[in-house]
Amino acid sequence: MSERQERLQNRLQPEIREFRDGCRTLQLATVDSEGRPNASYAPFVLQQDGYYVLISEIARHARNLQQVPRVSLMLIEDETGARELFARKRLTFDALAEVVARDDPRWGQAIAALEGRFGDIVKGLSNLKDFVLFRLKPEQGLFVKGFGQAFQVSGDELVDFVHLAEGHRRIDNGAELTRETDAPV
Repeated sequence: MSERQERLQNRLQPEIREFRDGCRTLQLATVDSEGRPNASYAPFVLQQDGYYVLISEIARHARNLQQVPRVSLMLIEDETGARELFARKRLTFDALAEVVARDDPRWGQAIAALEGRFGDIVKGLSNLKDFVLFRLKPEQGLFVKGFGQAFQVSGDELVDFVHLAEGHRRIDNGAELTRETDAPV
């Protein structure tokens, strides 16, 4: 890792973790076996080996994850707190979904963590036969801070930061936007 990447990582990693830890739900983009897309969301808990969500098989996105285990995840800044709706802070990942069996030790750990985060409702939901626990293992991702501020991140501990080389360019003169205030109004 270059010295520049190390400085960037040391600056961004705490910011990304604070942002991620402040989110309680994540957006899910799934597809079924015929490629029909579905957008949804789920409350989550982050464990060392991935994001865990508890979803009913009645829900389309749970069935999609069982059919096609590839998913796109997004954690996004709340609209009410965003300085600019066109450039909300967000963290996205391509991920692989895995069903966690009820007799798997990860089931008990993740359910306990979900219950600690969201309360007694998790105990009730986890005792319903149609609710399935999924582990979503992030692979490659992107952290967007705002206009012209997008950074590639790895799925394991968010340690591989690379600032994207291509930025926004103006139509009138081709100049690259370097700050949010450069954006056209």
